Amino acid sequence: MDLFTTITLALALSVVFGIIFSKLKIPVLIGYIVTGVVVSYFVRLNSEDASHLREIAEYGIVFLMFLIGVEFSFNKMRKMKQEVVVFGSMQLGLSMLLFFLGGYYFFGFGLYTSLIVASALSLSSTAIVLKYLKDSRQIETGYGKSSVGILIMQDIAVIPILLMIAMMSNKDLILSDMLLKTFISVAILLFVLFFPGRYLAKKMLRFTAGMNTDEIFVAAVLLIVLGSSLISSYFGFSASLGAFLAGMIISNTPYRYQVESVLINFRDILLGVFFITIGMQVKLDFLVQYFLPITALILCTMLGKTLVVYVFLRFFCGDRIAFKTALSLSQIGEFSFAVFLIASSHQVLNLKPSGGLIQHILPQGFLESITTEEIYQFLTLMVIFSMIATPFILEKLESITNFTLTKLGILKDKSSEHDLPSSSESLHNHYIVCGYGNVGRETIKRLQESGKEYIAIDNNPTNVRSGLDKGDNVIFANLIYGNIFQQVGIQECAGVIIAIDSVYEVRSIYDKIRSIAPACKIFARISAQGKKEGVDWLDFSAAVDEPAEIANLLVQIALAKEDIQ
Repeated sequence: MDLFTTITLALALSVVFGIIFSKLKIPVLIGYIVTGVVVSYFVRLNSEDASHLREIAEYGIVFLMFLIGVEFSFNKMRKMKQEVVVFGSMQLGLSMLLFFLGGYYFFGFGLYTSLIVASALSLSSTAIVLKYLKDSRQIETGYGKSSVGILIMQDIAVIPILLMIAMMSNKDLILSDMLLKTFISVAILLFVLFFPGRYLAKKMLRFTAGMNTDEIFVAAVLLIVLGSSLISSYFGFSASLGAFLAGMIISNTPYRYQVESVLINFRDILLGVFFITIGMQVKLDFLVQYFLPITALILCTMLGKTLVVYVFLRFFCGDRIAFKTALSLSQIGEFSFAVFLIASSHQVLNLKPSGGLIQHILPQGFLESITTEEIYQFLTLMVIFSMIATPFILEKLESITNFTLTKLGILKDKSSEHDLPSSSESLHNHYIVCGYGNVGRETIKRLQESGKEYIAIDNNPTNVRSGLDKGDNVIFANLIYGNIFQQVGIQECAGVIIAIDSVYEVRSIYDKIRSIAPACKIFARISAQGKKEGVDWLDFSAAVDEPAEIANLLVQIALAKEDIQ
């Protein structure tokens, strides 16, 4: 079966399993992995097609990292120095030490293999954890910021890990030369992306936004994401790191919300393909044969990672946040596949154990009978099933934390330590003003006079620039995209004020809001055309009938003048 047919079959099955798993209240992510398992059982791709499919799937991580970069401006990153540098470095260092000792002394792996396995097991799943934090709007909580900081450091750490593998495979390489080359590459990459890249990206988004053509704007965003990824790859770094830096560049522009809304679907589709390719690496017969040992190894690995992070983080953040962060990052991440794959291709991953403590536990001759390929499948299944367990852990994170800490006697009072959004930039109890025309500007003026928080949205870049010049909180976005309302806190807002003439847009905005937040208060102006087309029949919390209100006001003024005479 060719690659195109395989992808078509996988997409069809992913829809079926996605519907079934959604009905059963099981994370759709599991449906994607099951799809991959089923496809791999019936289809055998050649190595070239499998490689192409993995390359396509990896762009799901690229888009995810870009959108996370959009969330984190340079100011935020400066404030997160502790989470990224301190927490991230300690998590990686302590986790690698734990797994290295286990691999070297318990399993009897060689020095190089123990280092590679320890590095891979220390990484967590960027794709799952960041997507959950973003979708659940917990990225600004204490444990959310700690988790994001550690994950960013892990993504950066992939670079030295891959350099380490290259050094192991080439005995002629000189460490000082490689470090100098890496430093120069980093400097060039940052210079290219941050200086001309920042200017060009802003110019491109401003120009394409002014054309009022969604297709061109989307194409410009894709060019920025993919271009930054290719530049990063060219200098020897991960494509996702380049995408993350590009996202940070756009984070300070008024177009960030529109960029997020148009890329979410690309991210979700490609992440789905990514998890399908993960499922395709499962060998069912091997899983059935070694299910109990695999389960035991997964539990030991996740428990070890949880303890490592909790022990050091509790001194910085308190017990609750430390435990939630540790549990969130307890899985083995998707970049582990890349580490194992590259190490295998460089022939430095000798997975034949010898001389470890495990030989005294297992039956005589068992280690001699197991092959390197089987141990690689062990590691692969550990990664996959730890990732499968993660969505269930994240969904029950609060209850697991309360139960565990209470049972251990650490948490006496559940209300003694809160994990609320820690950023003052989070929107809450604000008004969303749709449209920054004449009515929108007057509406904002009244809200400012009343001391109310607000955010205005308009799809005219000239209006947006005018508002920003005046110091108003206005962003560029197409209101027809329902995703934009989630980005500006529709669930936490005090109400939505629609200050737009277009009947079509008013209807679309109303439908989008009701589908996302049915209880949200919506206030609208109704023009003569809108009344003619039945907009006044929509279930607004309040509506201003412009023709009637203007007529009433004119009559009141006229009668008042008559009385004076």
